Amino acid sequence: MVKVVKDADAEINVRFVKEGDIRVRGKTLYFPLRDTGNKPLDYRWSIADVYELVKSLGVKSVFFKKPGFIGKKEWYGFFYEGLLLSSYKFSEYKTQKEKDVDVYFQGEDSEDLRVSKIFSDSTNFTRDLVNTPPNIATPKFLADKAYEISKEYGFEIRVYTKPELEKMGMNAFLAVNWGSSKEPYFVHLTYRPKNPKGKVALVGKALTFDSGGLSIKSAEGMMTMKIDKSGACAVLGVFKGLGELGSEYEVHGIFAATENMPDGNAVRPGDIVKTYSGKTVEILNTDAEGRLTLADALSYASELKPDYIIDMATLTGAAVVALGEFTAALFSNDEDLANKILKAGYLSAERFWRMPLEDPFIYEKLKTYDADLRNSALDRWGGAIYAAQFLREFVGEGIKWAHIDLAGPVFNNKRWAYNPVGATGFGVRTILRIITGR
Repeated sequence: MVKVVKDADAEINVRFVKEGDIRVRGKTLYFPLRDTGNKPLDYRWSIADVYELVKSLGVKSVFFKKPGFIGKKEWYGFFYEGLLLSSYKFSEYKTQKEKDVDVYFQGEDSEDLRVSKIFSDSTNFTRDLVNTPPNIATPKFLADKAYEISKEYGFEIRVYTKPELEKMGMNAFLAVNWGSSKEPYFVHLTYRPKNPKGKVALVGKALTFDSGGLSIKSAEGMMTMKIDKSGACAVLGVFKGLGELGSEYEVHGIFAATENMPDGNAVRPGDIVKTYSGKTVEILNTDAEGRLTLADALSYASELKPDYIIDMATLTGAAVVALGEFTAALFSNDEDLANKILKAGYLSAERFWRMPLEDPFIYEKLKTYDADLRNSALDRWGGAIYAAQFLREFVGEGIKWAHIDLAGPVFNNKRWAYNPVGATGFGVRTILRIITGR
């Protein structure tokens, strides 16, 4: 538990300094700030480092004092947020709980503090959803969470079940579900202010578990596939934040939830399906399933005629190979939208790298003799770009669109910066900054 106070009598007081070595005077720990040239990241990372150090010392309480050279906006916006994010624990399924350290943070009630807490709580909510194991976090589990959020904040909600989806012709999404015993659910949440200044659609990938289907993954490749729902969980986290902060925009949250499993009914390499848009797709690799669910979701979102669509998906290993595990690949057909995401990502200390979307040579690989498109190339080169170009085929003409391939930064095998082991909740704070203007 983190408590905001003006003063506290703690075992250790922490004061940050601009430079020097870690030193102790009395019960005050002086800690030099990281300096990589990226303050939003450095400040969050520095307080996370101290929190981990204090925990390792076994102390019962710690008080973080604001340095005079740090402004309140930075103290509340970066340090406080970093503390709330780094002190997150997922212990729902542990019989022995880790002992908490009493953490005191120097401050007073303010709008900046309130916003930082909402951003952090929304991120930690998303982390909880992503960390929940696939035997619990089924497609129905995600639909139920959407219902809970809609009821709590008064959002509109529409959830389509399998018979409805069949009538609608969402055959790309349903093909992924063929091998699963779990029912699919297509969720559409809506936040609608009185006089919206625009309309935004957020689309998240919602594979509650991905075995690869008949193109089955390796045992190692399946070990963390509970994270394949991270995009949809981020959408739900954004809506939780929206419920607290509001927005001038009408916001739609959309995801198509299913498992991807192998059985006698599973989709086969070589099958051809007609998507919700009417385009046909030859499925050459059943492990390239996320783009099939997103194809129908993006077509549905396009019918809403939004000003822009942002989709978030753990889509390709190729993005991780290209950028490492700490940076998301950003594709966009609009410069202004891409720059908004890059700017909000910088302030949120979430790393994005703009990737090329226009590549006529890779685009040629989408073509196939038997259908309009193929879901997977015949080689492995430029896989993240190929997937982005495939998705672009299902975005309505003239709609601004950004695709965030967050396969790398959504999950950690070990702590980095302000992110503990497990789900990071990547994307929530960046998107909240954009649509709330905070």
